[in-house]
Amino acid sequence: MRRLTGGVALIALLSFGAQSVVLMMWLLPVADDLAGIAAEQAAMAQAALQAAPREQRPALAARMSAGRVTVAAERPPGAEDMVALPSSDLSAGERLRHAIEARLARRPGQSFAAIFRLQVDDEAWWLTREYSAAPGAVSGTLVVWLVLLAGVTVGALLMSVRLIARPLGRLAAQIALQRGTLQPLPERADASAELQALVQAFNALAQQAAAAGQARQQLLAGVSHDLRTPLARLRLRAETQCEPAVAEALAADLHALERIVDQFLAYVQGDSGAALGVPEPLDQSVREALARYAAGGPAVRSRIEPVTLAVPDLAVQRLLLNLIDNAQAYGRAPVEVVLQATPEGAELRVLDGGAGMSEEEFQRAQQPFVRLTRTRGELGHCGLGLAIVAQIARQLGGRLKLLRDGDGRFGIALVLPAGGASQG
Repeated sequence: MRRLTGGVALIALLSFGAQSVVLMMWLLPVADDLAGIAAEQAAMAQAALQAAPREQRPALAARMSAGRVTVAAERPPGAEDMVALPSSDLSAGERLRHAIEARLARRPGQSFAAIFRLQVDDEAWWLTREYSAAPGAVSGTLVVWLVLLAGVTVGALLMSVRLIARPLGRLAAQIALQRGTLQPLPERADASAELQALVQAFNALAQQAAAAGQARQQLLAGVSHDLRTPLARLRLRAETQCEPAVAEALAADLHALERIVDQFLAYVQGDSGAALGVPEPLDQSVREALARYAAGGPAVRSRIEPVTLAVPDLAVQRLLLNLIDNAQAYGRAPVEVVLQATPEGAELRVLDGGAGMSEEEFQRAQQPFVRLTRTRGELGHCGLGLAIVAQIARQLGGRLKLLRDGDGRFGIALVLPAGGASQG
C-alpha cells in the first residue's frame, strides 16, 4: 500500500511539473504580445514627442497618459528596472518580454510596471506601462491546475484502495482465518481480473493440497489398519510359542510398533476432522487423562486448578497423553502437569527436568514425520507426537509455546482462549 501510494503521488508530482512547464511555455507568446503592444506605444510616444515643439510636449504627454500608460518628464519610482529605447542589441519587444518574465519569476501574482526611457532631443521622458491582469491570470491558472491535480491524486488513491488494497486485505483475512488449512475461497464476479486470477490460482493450490492430503490419509489409514492383524498374531505367537526371555523382548518391539500404528491412526483421524469428543470442563478432562495414564505409565505430578472452560474431552486427553509421553521419553523426571486459569482463558503445561529444545527445533518438531534425534524410532516414536499436539491445538483454537520456569525446567504449554473450540 505504501509503494502504491508513493507511486501515485510521484505520478501526480510529475504531472504537475509537466503542466507547469506547459503553462510557462504558453506564457511566452502572451509575453511577446504584451511586449509588442508596449513597444509600439513607446515608439509612437517617442515619435510624437520628437515631432512636437518643446513647450507643447507636457500637454501632449498628458493627453497620451491614459489607463495603464503614463508619459511624464519626471523619473518614476522603480526606474532602475526601466527598459530603454532605442537599443542596439535587442529590440524593445524582446527587452520588455525579458522584463515581464523576470518580474513573473520574482513576484508571481503581483502587479508590476514596465518603464521605458524615451530620449527626445536632449530631454529624457518616461513611459510607464502597468501590468496586473496577466500575472494574476497566470497565478490563478496555476492554482486551478494544482487543485485539479490534487483532486485527481486523491481520487486515484481512493480508487487504488477500493479496487486493489481493500480486496487484497479481505483476501488475506480470509486466508488467515483458515488456521493453516488450505480451503477454496469464493470467487466474486465483481472483483478485478487480477484478483480473480489470484483467487483461482489459490483455489487450484488448495485443491491440489487437499488431494495430496487425502491420498496421505488413505495411505496411512490403510497401512495402519492392515498392520493391526499381523501384529496381533505376532503377539499371540510370542506369548505362546517363544521362550519367556524371547517373548519379553518381542513384546517390547511389538509395543513400539503398536504405538506407531496408534499415532498414525490418531494423526489421520485428526487431519480428517474426526470428532474431538464431548465438551466437558477442562479440569475434569485433564484429571481423566492423568488417571488413564497412571494405570499403565510412570508416576506424574499434577497441580490442577478449577477451570470450567468447556473443551472436547477426547481432544484434551489425546493432546495431554502425547505431551506426557514425549516428556517421559526425552525429558527427565519428574514430569509435572499444571492447569491454571489465565485472564485470556486457560493454560495447560507439561514440565520436566530435561534440557528441552530450541524454538527452531520446536517449530520443526510440529511438522509430521520430523525426528530431532535418531533414537526416536527405537522408542516407538515416528515423528508424529508433537504434530498431533499441534494439530489438536489448531482445532481447539489455541496455540503452543515453549516454557522455562523459575527452577530451570523445560515445558510445553497449550494456551486456550476463553472462546476456544467446544464442538464435538
